[in-house]
Amino acid sequence: PYRARQQYCHHDDSLLKDEWQLEVYLHALGLMKKHGFRSIVDIGCGSGYKLVMYLGEYETIGQELPVNVSILRDKYPGRKWLISDFASNQLTSTDVIICADVIEHLVDPDELLSYIRSITFRYLIFSTPDRSLLYQPWNRGYWGPPENPYHQREWTFAEFEKYIANHFDV
Repeated sequence: PYRARQQYCHHDDSLLKDEWQLEVYLHALGLMKKHGFRSIVDIGCGSGYKLVMYLGEYETIGQELPVNVSILRDKYPGRKWLISDFASNQLTSTDVIICADVIEHLVDPDELLSYIRSITFRYLIFSTPDRSLLYQPWNRGYWGPPENPYHQREWTFAEFEKYIANHFDV
């Protein structure tokens, strides 16, 4: 009975630093160090701050919307920034992929998952808000559309795990 939003609404996070998802980037850093990895891709990297600040010693690629890529290229000119285009395969392989709190912003998250499946990687780190921690089943937001106007859809942990397991080994 969940109702997702069908129209995209852009959230400008170009000024954010590490207010959100810090634990995701620290987990990625731990994987990089533990396994001696060299390359990491951040799909939907936002301001790029966390990617550069916590993973800057590695070969990084940040993917973002066109409006943000020009800002990222000006702010961090020594880094590689790509426009997110899930229809074209811009990348072939990387050690780690981060996709932190992106999927809930997409009208068609299957496009993102198909894109990621086209990349050879060792680890994929996904995060998204857990709807059951945000709302109780009797609250309006629990069954959608989300109260956050920038979110198209929110999942409970169990729903998200089942959805992702249809595409990847969890």
